[in-house]
Amino acid sequence: MYLHKVLKSIVFLALLAILTACGNANDSADSNTNKDISKTAETTESATKIIKTQRGDIEIPRQAKRIVTDGYLPELLVLGIKPIGSTQWDLENKVIQDQIDGIETTGERSLETIVQLKPDLIITWVGDEKILQQYEKIAPTLALPYSSSGDIYEIMRLLGDALDKKDEAEQWIKHLDKAAEEARAQLANIIKPDDTFALMGVFVVDKGFYIYGDGGYRGGEAIYKHLQLKSPAKQQKEMIGKESYRQVSYEVIPEYAGDYIFIDQGDLISEVWGESEGLWKSLDAVKNDRVFKLDPDLFWGNDPISLELQIKEVVKMLTNKQ
Repeated sequence: MYLHKVLKSIVFLALLAILTACGNANDSADSNTNKDISKTAETTESATKIIKTQRGDIEIPRQAKRIVTDGYLPELLVLGIKPIGSTQWDLENKVIQDQIDGIETTGERSLETIVQLKPDLIITWVGDEKILQQYEKIAPTLALPYSSSGDIYEIMRLLGDALDKKDEAEQWIKHLDKAAEEARAQLANIIKPDDTFALMGVFVVDKGFYIYGDGGYRGGEAIYKHLQLKSPAKQQKEMIGKESYRQVSYEVIPEYAGDYIFIDQGDLISEVWGESEGLWKSLDAVKNDRVFKLDPDLFWGNDPISLELQIKEVVKMLTNKQ
């Protein structure tokens, strides 16, 4: 009888040990599972970030691997980011031809092509709501409308912040500032402090004549903001810091003309002006051979790579004129 009780106690203790072990194992498994869930949640939270834009807050990948861009290809390249796709007109930019291998063309915003590329982020300058809605159906879309930015500094900082490339953006800004400072030092020995520089352009389609300010068109940012060249009084009063461009009639051209003139599409002057070309030839800058015809492919916009080259080109033109 006594032996029976002993055996019964041993069996009970053995079962208790097994149940305790199972309980501990389950607790351990539950603990590990909870850790895995917590880890997954933490990873999910850190995998994206919220960006404030003019269109409201948007959620984008923190480490986007498949970016398609419509308008900001050079900016991304400067930040060390190579997108998988870009519009054809961006890919035709002459200043980045040595950096675009492997980037697929999306043509003229081909939605079918963009879908096939399976982007995890689209970056665009487009302000057209219809196009933006189409983009947003494909992937999170960061829209930085061209007109929303005052200059290249703002764009680079916005992109640097959004893409976790703040250091790269600031490094490029310092690089540009240094290049501009060196360029201004070169020009100080070439031009007079009171010399004025007009920025103009012609178009065959509408036979129009345009005056440009210090915005991102036709080298205006490089000429007036970074090189700090002085604009003619009328242009300074009406346009600098206020208006990027305006079309004017031929009769008022002398009011905007400076000691020097930079002109876009300058080879088309005769075709555009026709019988009014005599007025053009009467300008002091023209008579003194101080007119510089800008390369339309280089001076079209103000992306960071073009901007630096524009600064160097302006210095080169003025230096060679002496």
